[in-house]
Amino acid sequence: EQMSLVRSAAKRLTGERHVLRGATKRPVEARSGRGNGLLSLATLDVLLGETAAFLLAAGLPKKRLVAELRTQARRVAAGDRLQRPRAAKVIKEGHENLVEIAGVVHDWYRERRYTDNKSGDPIPLRPTVLRRLIGRRFPRVKIASTLLWMQTNGVITRRRDGLFVPSMGRQVVLKSRRMRAMERTAALVPQYLRMALRNARASDPRERDVDRDARVFFLPEKYVRLWRAVALERTKAFLEGLDNWLEDHTRPDDAGPTVEAAVHSYCYTGEPRSPKHSSTNIGRLEGRVGGPKRLRRAPTEQF
Repeated sequence: EQMSLVRSAAKRLTGERHVLRGATKRPVEARSGRGNGLLSLATLDVLLGETAAFLLAAGLPKKRLVAELRTQARRVAAGDRLQRPRAAKVIKEGHENLVEIAGVVHDWYRERRYTDNKSGDPIPLRPTVLRRLIGRRFPRVKIASTLLWMQTNGVITRRRDGLFVPSMGRQVVLKSRRMRAMERTAALVPQYLRMALRNARASDPRERDVDRDARVFFLPEKYVRLWRAVALERTKAFLEGLDNWLEDHTRPDDAGPTVEAAVHSYCYTGEPRSPKHSSTNIGRLEGRVGGPKRLRRAPTEQF
């Protein structure tokens, strides 16, 4: 019953104009089967089915999932907008606050008044100076609570002499519990889906956001820890450069329209698999392109 509801809802949601807020109003064309449509019904079916499986694996009770699908299906059938939980606003605001807190740390590392002239490292700050720095990104009523939050979550440390220093480097990565990690997921996944939908609709490649990956299917498990370390090291440098560009060009008080812009990086490690039982025949692929057994390839562009 559960999966039949998932498939039914997928078909009904195909033409819904309000699936994702912020997306272009023109709906993506959907076709059944294996046609060349932008999004086939089979694709939507997979997306919704995998989403349901994720929610169950993350701990959502089956009865809650089925009830939610029924509620949303009734609203779609009646021509109403999808119902969104009240918690969505809280999670969004929490994510935005964390981004601004990371911005405070970035300012601390970037600006001359807060860094050592010789080493370029951030200097210890008096509480009044740190509050002033926080106040550049947060309203006055939130300065005290933001300072306390940064200290409680290990973003900053207060030394014995009363001065504050950053504790985790320029990039704020919280050693979060499962709940906080899932809240981050709830904030970022809708952004990725909006990007994918916009890219699917854009006919001009210059109007598409970057969506690329570097991937292999048979990395020996003995290299997984090394792979994660390499990805983390290179991602830090990559994001620091992009963050500098974004911070140099952000204009909160610009007279014209503004948009949110971001790069989200993640490292994926799949479940163990056996090359012998894989449907991917590397030899055939290499034979088609006429190259050697070891191919040098660029990261795959998804759109």
